[in-house]
Amino acid sequence: MDTIVALATPPGLSAIAAVRVSGKAVRAVCNAVLPGFGMVPRVACLVQCKGVACNAPTLDNLIAIFFPAPNSYTGEDVLELFPHGNPFIVRKLIEEICKVDGVRLANKGEFTERAFLNGKMDLTQAEALGDILVASNSKSLNNALRLLSGEVSGEIKALAERVKEASAMLELDVDFAEDVGGELRVESGEWRVESCFNEILKGLGGLKKRFRKAVNELPKAVLFGAPNAGKSSLINALVKEERLLVSEVPGTTRDFVEVPLHLPSGDILLIDTAGLASAAQNEIDELAMQKSKEVLEKANLKILVIDISAPLPVEFKNWANSANIIVHTHKDIIQNSQLGALNSQLTFKVASPKKEGIKELKEALDNIFFPKEETEEAWISSERQIACIKKAEECVLRALEAKAVELAAFEMREARGALNSVIGEISDESVLNAIFSSYCIGK
Repeated sequence: MDTIVALATPPGLSAIAAVRVSGKAVRAVCNAVLPGFGMVPRVACLVQCKGVACNAPTLDNLIAIFFPAPNSYTGEDVLELFPHGNPFIVRKLIEEICKVDGVRLANKGEFTERAFLNGKMDLTQAEALGDILVASNSKSLNNALRLLSGEVSGEIKALAERVKEASAMLELDVDFAEDVGGELRVESGEWRVESCFNEILKGLGGLKKRFRKAVNELPKAVLFGAPNAGKSSLINALVKEERLLVSEVPGTTRDFVEVPLHLPSGDILLIDTAGLASAAQNEIDELAMQKSKEVLEKANLKILVIDISAPLPVEFKNWANSANIIVHTHKDIIQNSQLGALNSQLTFKVASPKKEGIKELKEALDNIFFPKEETEEAWISSERQIACIKKAEECVLRALEAKAVELAAFEMREARGALNSVIGEISDESVLNAIFSSYCIGK
């Protein structure tokens, strides 16, 4: 098998980059480009890096760490290099490493694929690693870490072992089927077929209930209201940057604008929309309002922004009925006496330029999008895994209904195979390729 090398950090200018090498030729790479590196296991060393040619100039002074097999991420000899994050240095370093015999650039996810193939992790854990890379909130990250620790893998392995035991007893029944007329026995010693099957089905049903469809997009909070209500100013205050153009002229915002907001428990998208009114001033104004309405239909949270110092828009009651949160801006100006207690929704008063009320609003958004819950079981986000679990459940149900012992034994073998495929006992290479090709090159 080839030795592979890749940049493990994002390309571009940075203080430090990380380059990973894995395979049989790691020691040859060390001898070729890191003269004087002692390859002491798991000890970070500052070394000079040179080209492979004789009298080649120094490329960089970098940190090198050697992980001998099998005690490494991939289970192979691994070399991790930390040069300065100059793209030119990184490119030249990788080029020199690739000059060593048997070394090539890694494919997407190939390091993690080798870790799986070498028994360093099962497939459920490998997929959890992918979840860690894309997690955008604390709950998703914590769940992915629990999956990586083997929490769900252990449950599936235990169920697979129970299925294996049931299969073994059924296989014994097959051997003696002639003695019992080919029918499935209800009991075999202390082993009860029906109760065993029901126990397995209960476990599979519990796993099915823990499925949550993965959502790769950030949740959207859409701000809407009348022109010049202070929507753009409010977003600027929330993100603590002048991201959006603010003007006293109504209608400054013509198209919706997405701005990420980093909350303590995760990230969301704030979406600024063009102001709404009962009648459009012109064709562009009409198109802008139509776009705002389309964006509102896809919102996870609708925030109505009302200027507390101005007369209420005639559409206020209709808007308030569709809003999840109402934010009154310009609280530092004389308040509108018409407002009073107008609604039962969550209401906030802010003065964006002075940052008054902004902290409370951010805390509310954090609690709405990422509610604090008691510790729960780790959930499953992989559709591949849940499909295998459903297949196993269907097989066990058919085995339970089977009249012939041979059919029951066949279905239980199929159930066991479906469960084992969840954790990686899988022969279809296309499935592995689909999983690992979604990772970045250096992972």
